[in-house]
Amino acid sequence: MSAEVLSTLMARSVALTPKADKTPKKVTYKVFWKTTAFWTEAHIADYHKEAPEIAERLIVEKYWAKDGGIKGNKFTCEDFALRLLCEFASKRGLPVKLKTGVRTYRNMENYTAAEHDRYVSHMYGFCEMVMLTYGAPDMQRVGVNTTSIETAEALLPGDILAQALDRPKDIAHHIQIAIAVSDSKIEIRQGNTGGISVRPFTTVQKWFGSNMADPQNSGYAGMPIEKGNYTKSGIGWTYRNESTGSMAEDFLKKFLFYRWNFLEFNK
Repeated sequence: MSAEVLSTLMARSVALTPKADKTPKKVTYKVFWKTTAFWTEAHIADYHKEAPEIAERLIVEKYWAKDGGIKGNKFTCEDFALRLLCEFASKRGLPVKLKTGVRTYRNMENYTAAEHDRYVSHMYGFCEMVMLTYGAPDMQRVGVNTTSIETAEALLPGDILAQALDRPKDIAHHIQIAIAVSDSKIEIRQGNTGGISVRPFTTVQKWFGSNMADPQNSGYAGMPIEKGNYTKSGIGWTYRNESTGSMAEDFLKKFLFYRWNFLEFNK
């Protein structure tokens, strides 16, 4: 075991039961994947290197649905970002810890039937659990879920673009993921939302058993992954969605930039 991993384990130590207490304590864990390593700078560099490959695989990947049909992946914008992160972390036994307005989620956590019985103990189950309450604004929990990036030029593959500066209080409402970055061009991939995804419409849908935020629900609003790019010009960064053909000049000015808070996941 390396000194770095050992120091992380020491940092995560918790108070033990007093020696005088001889009563056995049983703790049941829900394990979506085992944590066998902790994030290091080398792992973070690998994430940035491999994020484009994971994104492209998720675009073309097919699977058998419960009804026997063959389907492709569909995600809302923030769900695509979550899945990409978890695909990388789970295969390397790395921890993921994400906070929403409901609670903090971990790949290994104390089991409770109400919170866990809906979800299978693997990476897909963890993603479905977190996706139910994790929204675009949760990307703005700086110091918890993410860290801030000051400029577009500092983005790396796998980093987060949050459309927020066109809304009151700069609250994020759409997420893109950087795939390739140069001085003059930024390529992105994104999930998207089908249908009307604002209140009170979503509330009415829930009354009738349809939940646009729940990947396990037939009313889930996720869409096939879209490709797009920003090209730098004299008037800013012009955006083109290659999947829909839509374009917008100086569109990047509406975004804030974030990176997953990888080292926080170790705690």
